[in-house]
Amino acid sequence: MELLTPAGHGGVAVVTFAPSERSALLACLRGRDGGVVGAVAGAPPLRANLVLDQVVVDDVLMVDRATRGLELHLHGSPAVIDLLAIRFGEPRIPAVSAADELLQRAISREQLHLALEQRAFDVPAYLRVLAGQPAEWQRRELELALQRSRVAMAHVLPCRLVLVGRQNAGKSTLFNRLLFRERALAGPVAGLTRDPISDAASLDGYPYEIVDTAGEGHASSPVDQRAMDRAHVERARGDLVILVVDGSVGPSAIDHSMFESDVLVVATKGDLPQAHWPPELRLDATVACADTAGSGLVRAAIGALLRDRRCLPPAGPVGGPAALCSGDLNTLQQLASAAGLPRA
Repeated sequence: MELLTPAGHGGVAVVTFAPSERSALLACLRGRDGGVVGAVAGAPPLRANLVLDQVVVDDVLMVDRATRGLELHLHGSPAVIDLLAIRFGEPRIPAVSAADELLQRAISREQLHLALEQRAFDVPAYLRVLAGQPAEWQRRELELALQRSRVAMAHVLPCRLVLVGRQNAGKSTLFNRLLFRERALAGPVAGLTRDPISDAASLDGYPYEIVDTAGEGHASSPVDQRAMDRAHVERARGDLVILVVDGSVGPSAIDHSMFESDVLVVATKGDLPQAHWPPELRLDATVACADTAGSGLVRAAIGALLRDRRCLPPAGPVGGPAALCSGDLNTLQQLASAAGLPRA
């Protein structure tokens, strides 16, 4: 038994059985009328009940792949796969390339296009060829491969983006706009966000894990203080941090205390009259988050800001073989180190 679809929860699972397992599988299938099911190569998919230990466990489609065995299309519940594993043994899971893995879990067109591009390349073979080339040619190729891999890995590994700021600055509203859905509770009451909330999004074609945190300010209870303490922990764990400031009020003493040179500063409520902005506090972007219809503009502005900060090109294909997994990247970096190049 071999599992052709990705392991885990899913709508549909596809399992293939070797010719040697044909008889055992057919013994577990019953037609809709309860009769025995036969397999005919080239016939249309046959609907049947999967019966294990005299219990109907699923409604399946069976396809006869002739010399390649029988194929079952069933519901993707891990519980169904587990029952099959008890009867036929743990399913074999075919090796999946890094490009195919990215293709399966792509959350943006740009990730999809990169995965399709990289499927055409055999990166391990490319790295073996590099290792045997003359030093000058190898050095030039390694420089290009490192540049491509830096961009490619930015498509694969989500960047952790943490939103911080004082209470009622508009962090949760900005969080919802970046996700394109109402994920966090937002409103004029201070302290609505207590526990950090995180979710995945694609901004300007690159993947992010976005974290909304409790606002900084007066702690009127131990619960408020613990919420702010957790926000400090999340900030320390962030790859990038956005300090969210209420543009209609302007930066407060709290905002100034939270500012650091590597923090991006975004003013919210750009649809309202903006307060004076002091020259000593850098302002990277102003967005209007009140109207959900403007979410696309907000996402575009923040995505472009983040891509500029990370010095990344437009997302998508990178123009040649690139590392998409840590193993290939380590090999590439080892070659680069041996050639006297800096690590990516």
